[in-house]
Amino acid sequence: MIDVINDIFFNGNFKYRLKILKGLEIVDQNEKIPKYPVLILTCMDPRIDVHKIFQLDPGDVFVLRNAGNLVTSDTLRSILLAIYQYNINYIIILGHLDCGMTKINMLELRKKVPYEFYPQGLREGLDLFSEIKEFFKPFIDELKSIKQQLAYLKRLQVHKKELIIIGMIYDVETGWVFEYERFEEFVHVQDFRKQLNTILKEKKFQFDDFFESLKDGIVNSHESGKKKEETVQLKKQEEDKIIHVDEKMKDNIISNANLNISERDDKLDTQTILPDIQLPKIHFPRVKIYIPKISINRR
Repeated sequence: MIDVINDIFFNGNFKYRLKILKGLEIVDQNEKIPKYPVLILTCMDPRIDVHKIFQLDPGDVFVLRNAGNLVTSDTLRSILLAIYQYNINYIIILGHLDCGMTKINMLELRKKVPYEFYPQGLREGLDLFSEIKEFFKPFIDELKSIKQQLAYLKRLQVHKKELIIIGMIYDVETGWVFEYERFEEFVHVQDFRKQLNTILKEKKFQFDDFFESLKDGIVNSHESGKKKEETVQLKKQEEDKIIHVDEKMKDNIISNANLNISERDDKLDTQTILPDIQLPKIHFPRVKIYIPKISINRR
C-alpha cells in the first residue's frame, strides 16, 4: 500500500515539476505573508477545500486546519503569530455541516488509542473517560461549536480593536457557504436544518443577482469592445479621408507647381532665345538707309 501512496504523491510532484518547467506553475519563494490579511480556521475534513470553495489561489490567505475547527492551545499559538507577526486583521471560523466530530464514539476511541499518547496528568486522572473526552473535544452541534470558538477568540479584540472575527458554515452537499447572520438566530443546528430550504431559496436569489451582474458585466464589456471597435473604424475612416484629401491636395500642388514651372520655363526660353530688340533711330542727312524688318515669332 505504501508503494501506491508513494506513486500517487511522488508522481503528482513530478507532474508539478513538469508544469514548472513548462511555465504553467510558479514556485513563489518570496511571499510568506498572504495576499489578503485573512486567516481561515477550518476542519481537517477532506471535503473542505478552502481554495475551491472561495476560488482562492495558493498564497492568498493563511489556512489552519484541525478536527472540528477548534481553537486549541496550538491553534491559538498560530493565530497569535498570524496577528502579531504577519498583521492579520480578519479571522474566519469556517465550520461545516455533517462534521465528523459530532459522530465520535468515545468508548471505541478510548480502546483504540494507546494511553502513552495521552498527557501525563490525563493518564493519572480518576475520571478517565471525561478527561479523554476533554482531550479530543468532540461536540454534537456544529452551530454551537462555531459560536463557542468565536466567543473565545473575540477576547483578542480587547487588545486589538481593528481585528475582525466572523463565523461561516459550509454545506458539504450543496457547496453553499452561509454567513453568520443566517444562523446566528438559531440555537441548535437542527433549527438551522429545518429552515435550510428557505435559506437556500434566499441564497438562490442572491446567486441570481450575482449571475445577472456577471451577464451585465459581459454585455457591458462586449458593448464597450464594440464601441471601441467602432471608434477605431471611424478613426481609420477619418484618417483615410484625410490621407485622400492630402493626396489630392498634394497632386494639385504638384500639378500647379509643374504648370507654373512650365509657364516660367516658356517665358524664360522666349526671353532668352528671342529677346526684345530695341533699334536705335539713326538720322543721316540726305542718306536713305534701308532698315531690314526682323520677324519675331512669339510662342
